[in-house]
Amino acid sequence: MATRGPRERLVRSAALLMRERGVAGTGMRDVVEHAEAPRGSLQHYFPGGKEQLLVEAMAWMAERAARPLRAAATAPEPPPAREVVRGVLDRFRELLALTGFRGGCPLVAGVTDAAWESPAVARAAQEGFATWLAPLQQALERGGVPAHRAPRMALLVVSAAEGALVICRARGDLSALDAVQDELDALLNV
Repeated sequence: MATRGPRERLVRSAALLMRERGVAGTGMRDVVEHAEAPRGSLQHYFPGGKEQLLVEAMAWMAERAARPLRAAATAPEPPPAREVVRGVLDRFRELLALTGFRGGCPLVAGVTDAAWESPAVARAAQEGFATWLAPLQQALERGGVPAHRAPRMALLVVSAAEGALVICRARGDLSALDAVQDELDALLNV
């Protein structure tokens, strides 16, 4: 496995810290320390400051979320739609377990904490969700959802998953994700 350079470590660290602390709670010094990056590297790699780093961290996380969906959408034998959705929700379950129910979504953090004051962050959130929704829609369609329903079903899955993630964090348990899984399974019984 290749060693990440300082720039990539900074983007990754910003995304990981934002998902737990939000944008306002993620200081630039914290990002440098978490990334084990040299001092001055933020100014060198991100002359646009925290806004640029935030935008790139959101894009990085959206790309990570999209990878398994692209794989499902292009698999020679695509998984059923229910399994695609289960994979999305299972990744959220893993995130919560890994972070002790502190982990959330950097895209949501960007929207709630910074998009109102930064057009670049608002665009990054739009693009990030589009990056995630497009392969999800394709995977759902290949998995049996009718083409005319796939875009709205993808939107429903992401909306329900993000909402359940917030409730799980608040409650400290997985019951909201489990309930969403059950209801989406019933809808996707195609």
